[in-house]
Amino acid sequence: QFSINNNKEKISVKANEGNFINNDKILLHNNVVFKSHKFIIHSSEVYFDKKSQTASSINKTTFESDGALINSAGFSIENSGNDIKFTGKTKLKLLKWLK
Repeated sequence: QFSINNNKEKISVKANEGNFINNDKILLHNNVVFKSHKFIIHSSEVYFDKKSQTASSINKTTFESDGALINSAGFSIENSGNDIKFTGKTKLKLLKWLK
């Protein structure tokens, strides 16, 4: 288990499997999950860089947060987790919560 830390929150990074590319870069695969107290991201394969605190994927990705669901062809996390970009074909679904 790894994490991305910024001044606002901690994003935990989990996967069932991973292969070190070098001391800092890891190819995570098989149920990769990025989770914070605000959102959760699921993907099948993600490149994660511990040193630069970045991650990217070109595989199907699902992002869930309170009120929104995003399905995309990939994503990237940059700027120590402050910026999340969705890549490729992307679909946003705004969820209406009953109170």
